[in-house]
Amino acid sequence: MQIKTKLAKKFGSKCYVCGAVKSKGGMTFHHIWYLQNDVTHDQYPKNSSGNLKYYTELSPLIKANPKRFRYFCNPCHQSFERFLRFGDKKLNKLINERKKTIKLRAQHKHE
Repeated sequence: MQIKTKLAKKFGSKCYVCGAVKSKGGMTFHHIWYLQNDVTHDQYPKNSSGNLKYYTELSPLIKANPKRFRYFCNPCHQSFERFLRFGDKKLNKLINERKKTIKLRAQHKHE
C-alpha cells in the first residue's frame, strides 16, 4: 500500500522494536496516545478497502503529529499491545523471569 510506504519513511521505514523493514504479518502504525474521536483500525471493515480507507484517513494525523505514532511490524505491535494489558507488577515479574530463564538455560545448555 503506497500510503503506508510513504508514511513509513517518516519512521525510517523499519519497525521501531525489531528493525524489520518488512514482515509476513505486515507493518502498521501504533498510536502512542489517542485523541477524542481518533481514527482507529476497528472503525473500518476488515478487508483491503477498509484498510485503504483507514490509512487514508490516518495519514494526515501521522503527518500532523508523527510523535503520536510508532511504526511497528505486526508481530511486534501485537506483542506490545499484550504488554500494555499487564500492570507494572506483573510485567516486572515477567521481565525478571525472562532474565532468569535465559541465564539458567545458558548454564544448563551442555548438560
